[in-house]
Amino acid sequence: MGSLGTVVLVRHGESVGNARGLFTGVLDVDLTPAGEAACHEAGLRLAGAGWRPDFIVTSELSRGWRTAELVAAQVGTDAPVLRTWRLNERSYGALSGYPKAEVLARYGPERFLHWRRSYTGRPPPLPAETLALWRRLSPFDRLPAEALTATESLADVVHRLRPWIADLAALVHAGRDVLVVAHGNSLRALCALLDDLTPAQLRELNLPNARPLRYDFADGDRLRPLVPGGRYLDPDLARAEALVIAREGGT
Repeated sequence: MGSLGTVVLVRHGESVGNARGLFTGVLDVDLTPAGEAACHEAGLRLAGAGWRPDFIVTSELSRGWRTAELVAAQVGTDAPVLRTWRLNERSYGALSGYPKAEVLARYGPERFLHWRRSYTGRPPPLPAETLALWRRLSPFDRLPAEALTATESLADVVHRLRPWIADLAALVHAGRDVLVVAHGNSLRALCALLDDLTPAQLRELNLPNARPLRYDFADGDRLRPLVPGGRYLDPDLARAEALVIAREGGT
């Protein structure tokens, strides 16, 4: 077997939904100016580390592919950018667009954390008419119906992402370096698959915005990380920002 490729995960830069403290999920919001600046910084950090992707894979949501474009520009690469709905953020159902503080105050911490952080907890679903309307809006109007569901648990995100792992493994086994730009929950789901995380371990995992996380892999048929959990290029900053996310209730 030849030399294996590497994978770098980057959560999108701060979005308008992040800044407003919303359950954003599948709502297609853009980056804030601070989020754009963080994307530039992430790209410069990758360039300074001498890492350049052969392929970039991101979601169908604007904050995902916008982050991918900004990072690629700073790295100085024209690597092809592939989009897949399997990397889209989780559907928060009827909570979508509501302030997290409002949901916490209305339903209490137990239900709030169950919906936000448990492995199997599904928020209340979108009404059927709302789901039908959103499926007619960009980007879902050009995607299969399964790309937008009435609600999702984190386990559901792991399930929809699992088939894509074969595509990622094929690139890595071909020696390609891959930049994956996605969202807090879709990247947590990817880490769950790469690192065989238990639901309890996954509950504690928080991924900061725009902090590159590198995975190197051991030889073998499946993707097995040399370092479980990968290595942040900015470990101290990433750890501090993950603690902030944890104090706010998690990704």
